[in-house]
Amino acid sequence: MIRFKEIAAVLFDFDGTLVQLNLNFPEIYREVYSIVEGYGVDPTLYQDLFLIELVETITEELKKHNPEKAEKFNREAEGFLREREVVAAKKAEVVPGACQTLKRLKKKGIKIGIVTRNCKEAVRIGLGKNDFTYDLLLTRDDIRPVKPEPHSLEKALKVLKSKPEETIMVGDHPIDIRVGKKVGVKTVAVLSGKKTKEDFKELKPDLIIPSVKELLKYF
Repeated sequence: MIRFKEIAAVLFDFDGTLVQLNLNFPEIYREVYSIVEGYGVDPTLYQDLFLIELVETITEELKKHNPEKAEKFNREAEGFLREREVVAAKKAEVVPGACQTLKRLKKKGIKIGIVTRNCKEAVRIGLGKNDFTYDLLLTRDDIRPVKPEPHSLEKALKVLKSKPEETIMVGDHPIDIRVGKKVGVKTVAVLSGKKTKEDFKELKPDLIIPSVKELLKYF
């Protein structure tokens, strides 16, 4: 069995890893595509993009011809996403054992970071409802571009003063594993979100576990 030794920091994703926001993504995509169409843009040209990247890309495209229109679009689309996240966060359910896992890691002298694509307001609501222990929180309001680009993890390593080889990234989405491998940290996939073991097969994380509460078994 794998054992994590000489670990200084563990970075966690938020939604699906520590709490369940239960966002209806198909519905959210439809709403965002509707907003996009309202600005004269064909959303089918951007269907391969995640929501945040979609909004960013279209904002930049609109800026080329009409900066005011671009600003209005960004405000409307970002506002819609934030509203949905905040509403979901108020009803969020903690992943069983997540709070206890972070506390026990902290007692071992390990630094805890939460690195997420969600907005800060929603994350603070979700974390505030529960007794989470952490040293650092980085949301999309704190640093761009978001995961799977490496910037947020690089910032976390710097702030927590942890080397890649003594750091673990834990997340429920392939994005978390991809970004972890980009910066050279150890990676753990959890199946508490909507992805299955098969979704992580090609990425080859160091470990795949049902949820964060199983993590301590490997220390």
